[in-house]
Amino acid sequence: MYDYMLLEMAQIISTRCGTRLDETMNALTGYWQDKIAHVWQVVDVLEAARRAGQPITREDAAMRLKDIFDRHDSSQGITWACLENDLADYHLDFASVPRDRYADVHGVFLVWREHDPIANQFGLAPHKTEGNLPIALEFAEKVAQEQPGLAVFLGCAPGLKAEPTPWLILLMQKEKLSITTKE
Repeated sequence: MYDYMLLEMAQIISTRCGTRLDETMNALTGYWQDKIAHVWQVVDVLEAARRAGQPITREDAAMRLKDIFDRHDSSQGITWACLENDLADYHLDFASVPRDRYADVHGVFLVWREHDPIANQFGLAPHKTEGNLPIALEFAEKVAQEQPGLAVFLGCAPGLKAEPTPWLILLMQKEKLSITTKE
């Protein structure tokens, strides 16, 4: 067990149970002295999604992690490749995300015009990957309104990929903005 995880556990236990932090930490350290555990967390799934250039919510990441745990082969364990393989089948359904929950979508987002290689970035990996979608989407809508008939793309920064791929396509036609998901 990692020391920082023991400290997190000790802090929660001591706060909830009213025990002293040092005593709780000593008890946990003693318990784990002859054991090991490799722990995967939701933040790992979020990181794997970021590297893959995929938007994801924390809620979906938690469900994916639980599913990975439920299906994993104990003789092979869980690896980064397991997370990456699982995410290959994942696609965030933008239409199902209510507008007031856009901030819950994790990712570093890029906005660019069709036929224009210059992109604007919203967020910064690894620490600013939350709450970026509303700002990126607002900017993309503004850009689409400025040049009707020209597609504006919104996608995640590519991480390990060479080129960003659009996730959403915004298009202003006849004073109506459409947002479609690129499958």
